[in-house]
Amino acid sequence: MSGKKAKRERKEAKESQKNESKKERLERLAKNTDFKLIKPFGPSFGLFHVPSEITELLIKASDEILEDRNRIDWGKNLVGQIAEEPWISNEKLEEIGILGYLEGMLYNYVWNGLQADGHELEALECKLDHAWIVSQYENEYNPAHYHPGCTISAVLYLKLPDKTPRNIPGKLDLDGCIQWLNHSNVPGTLDAGTYTCTPEVGSLYMFPSHLLHTVYPFQGSGERRSVSFNASHNLREISEPSRPDNQGDIISG
Repeated sequence: MSGKKAKRERKEAKESQKNESKKERLERLAKNTDFKLIKPFGPSFGLFHVPSEITELLIKASDEILEDRNRIDWGKNLVGQIAEEPWISNEKLEEIGILGYLEGMLYNYVWNGLQADGHELEALECKLDHAWIVSQYENEYNPAHYHPGCTISAVLYLKLPDKTPRNIPGKLDLDGCIQWLNHSNVPGTLDAGTYTCTPEVGSLYMFPSHLLHTVYPFQGSGERRSVSFNASHNLREISEPSRPDNQGDIISG
């Protein structure tokens, strides 16, 4: 494809997006989101790769918040050894057209995770409670922690730094990685105790909020920026039919 044709197609796509309804936009974004449900140990994780449209909107919005002298410091509620962790309100997420999308992905994760575990759902509601920006620089980190007061936690990566490798012979480089901890490893049991990921721009991870997780520091220039959020869900399972009183006991021979 020629450069002129590609440019024309991008322009046409932008024009068509201007005329789409909110519902049509959410359906388009959901269709263009890659989703995997994985189970590295007990609980299920939702791994998404979101469209660049989402990351670009969040980068712009987070730029504005980080430059705002009157921003709300959410870091005082967090354990991270990170200087810049300002709040990003649900109203802001709604204003830039992100809130409905994120809650749709929450629904996708919870519904599929519960179905995979054998639950039959009649109804499900997912609500994003609050979100914040994590603007992390060299040597800043998050110790092992969990998120109380919610049922689901998530992190979406927007920017990644140029890391300087430590180059320690024989050592695994975890710099800048996020790691979840389920339990202590027991050798020879085929049961992983931890799950570690190297973030990519556009990666969105969802997981149960009670699960311990940590973020390792890195060396090098640049910023590792993400948006984290907590959410809650309510569900109603399909009830099993009750057994008639006169059915009697079932005896296997």
